[in-house]
Amino acid sequence: MEHTFSAHAVQRMIERRITPNEVNTVISSPDGTIIQSRDKTIFYKRLRHRKDNLIAVVAVGTPSETGWEVITVLVNFEVRA
Repeated sequence: MEHTFSAHAVQRMIERRITPNEVNTVISSPDGTIIQSRDKTIFYKRLRHRKDNLIAVVAVGTPSETGWEVITVLVNFEVRA
């Protein structure tokens, strides 16, 4: 599934050295998800080859054939109960 990326997401991916393949991995097989609103979801995953804790991808839309719109990515993400 192909996802679209906002300009902000692309900028953050470059700054944080997160590849599109890593984003796809986080979205397709997350360790967990957090529903923030009706159309915004946070996907997070620990990637073994990275040393910066959890990677989080914030995306809007609904899971569909057209994919998600990624609006930002984060490193050192902490899940709070």
